[in-house]
Amino acid sequence: MKYYTLLLVMSLMSTGVCGQTARAFEKAGDAAMGNKNYGAALEYFRNAMEIKPKRVSLWYKYAEVARQFSSYEIAESYYKRVLNSEKAAEFPLTPFRLGEVKQSLGHYDQAGSYFEQYLNNQGREGAFAERAKRSIEDCRWAAQLVANPDEVKITQLNKRVNTAFSEFAPLLRGDTLYYSSFRFDHPSDQYDPPRKISKVLYSVRGAKGRAIPRKFNEKSQLTAHATFSTDGQRVYYTICNYKGEAEIRCDLYYRQRERRRRWSKPKKLPEPVNLPEYTTTHPHLMVHPVDSSEWLYFVSDRPGGEGQLDIWRVQLKDKDKFSAPENMKALNTSGNEVTPFYYPANNQFYFSSDGRQSMGGYDVYQADYAPGQWGEVMHMGYPLNTSYNDLYFVMTADTTVGYLSSNRLGSFYLDKNNKTCCNDIYRVKLPQPDSPVDAPESKDSLDLLVEIETPLDPEPVDPPQIEVPPTKLEDFLPLALYFDNDEPDKRTRRTSTKKSYEETYFRYYERRETFLEEYTAGLNEDERDAAEQKLEAFFADQVKKGYDYLDLFSNILLKRLEEGEQVEIFVKGFTSPRAKSDYNLRLGQRRVSSIRNHFSNYRGGIFQSYLTEGQLIITERSFGETTAASNINDDLNNQRLSIYSPEASRERRVEIVEIKRN
Repeated sequence: MKYYTLLLVMSLMSTGVCGQTARAFEKAGDAAMGNKNYGAALEYFRNAMEIKPKRVSLWYKYAEVARQFSSYEIAESYYKRVLNSEKAAEFPLTPFRLGEVKQSLGHYDQAGSYFEQYLNNQGREGAFAERAKRSIEDCRWAAQLVANPDEVKITQLNKRVNTAFSEFAPLLRGDTLYYSSFRFDHPSDQYDPPRKISKVLYSVRGAKGRAIPRKFNEKSQLTAHATFSTDGQRVYYTICNYKGEAEIRCDLYYRQRERRRRWSKPKKLPEPVNLPEYTTTHPHLMVHPVDSSEWLYFVSDRPGGEGQLDIWRVQLKDKDKFSAPENMKALNTSGNEVTPFYYPANNQFYFSSDGRQSMGGYDVYQADYAPGQWGEVMHMGYPLNTSYNDLYFVMTADTTVGYLSSNRLGSFYLDKNNKTCCNDIYRVKLPQPDSPVDAPESKDSLDLLVEIETPLDPEPVDPPQIEVPPTKLEDFLPLALYFDNDEPDKRTRRTSTKKSYEETYFRYYERRETFLEEYTAGLNEDERDAAEQKLEAFFADQVKKGYDYLDLFSNILLKRLEEGEQVEIFVKGFTSPRAKSDYNLRLGQRRVSSIRNHFSNYRGGIFQSYLTEGQLIITERSFGETTAASNINDDLNNQRLSIYSPEASRERRVEIVEIKRN
């Protein structure tokens, strides 16, 4: 089965660098990537880069696997590194991949620019060119949705349900929320650390989620995706197994309610509902609105479909008899269609797809269902959908309330380098319908006897705000670009450097974990949490944003120069006050020099002719320590505050402060 991101596989196979060669690590990374074990591949390529930090082919592979692992910030940084290198021409897909990553991050204007750059470089014919042209249209369309959001309120469920791992497949019946969680260790796995498995959990009136008791979940297999018959006497669900390192293959099972509220042993659905070597997953039971016949919808990658994962259905003829599987051609595309759900109150069918016009990743769609025909497939809009993966949308007995699973920003995560790794469950509040609809009767399907904890109100999380980037050079000002302590070129009194800003930025940004450790050392838990948030915000909102904006600034600058404008850029260098003033003055000049090098080396030296001919002029205004804030700690013995604090870090910068154009 093609591995897909609905269940995150965390099987990082860390290996020490000592005694290994870069080629050995790269080869292991290639093998892990071939097995779709992206977590392990990231580790192997990272180790290879520690040995060969300037090998551009490793940067590209690292970016590729990070993109497929949803580590979009890492992917973005390393694709840019490749694009700005002298070997960029050897990796012609880089602008296209950067466009994909930017689209996944919701940076639609920048994504469109990278897709255009790919088309300008590689031409407008071929499969990737067609995809780039479609993506440009998708980005324009998505930007319009963001500019005109629906009246939908999205609320993240709190940590009684959500964890740093993936929670998905929500289903509310009565006062009980059933869902699946991918956070449990495999008890007998050969991998170290053990790979994760999923279990079906329940939460009653907001209480802490617990695994369904009485051995409902499998001990060493993945159990997920519960759906119930209308009378609550049968539950359909999936049991999945690892296939190789990371791939997962699922089959459909059911259990029947027996006496004393117990469930029968699991029974596997017969062929051709399940097929060997193919996955069958995401079950949903639907009752036909006219004749009350029962239909089991599911998702499969079996032959005979329209694309990769398709939505299929079978009719329940008798207790253990099913009709031949039928492909839902009206819903399926050449991409993936997943997580079907039918809501009888309004005869609407919901599912997610990555094969239609999308804001990025999987989006939720709906289609009206009438006996014998399907209505037009409609996108569910923003903010229900985002640039991230939005899946498992279901409605409740309340016709204005639903749930979905998403890895949108704000979801809990395992790794600070990958904040979109994992899905959380969100509550969706829709506007009142124009005319009332009859809601289906809601029942508690398991009738569990549990001790009810006092529920907590969900913790509200606003939809991520999509920042509109500047479109004019002057709108960037002042554009601040940040540096590590005493960089570039530590402990020297030179006033220039051979390093470009990109080199210093990547090394600095990769040290943010060191900054977190040093800045939070010795603090109590509350102080540490506050300090982490402050420092993470500095790296995300200022350091990374500055680098991103420099790239966008450079693209706009190039267009102005190509149109014949003469541009003079005025740059200031700043330092923190740890060293003496004369040293800081030279350090500020080295930082300005690295910005000059950025423009000299950008995209293989595309600005060089403009600099030589005087059409582009870089003018320095270096002030060193004299402009540092007076409250910045300069105690050489207190590195926590004088080096690692956000306040001191904010002083180590260069600013583009003025633009003159003729």
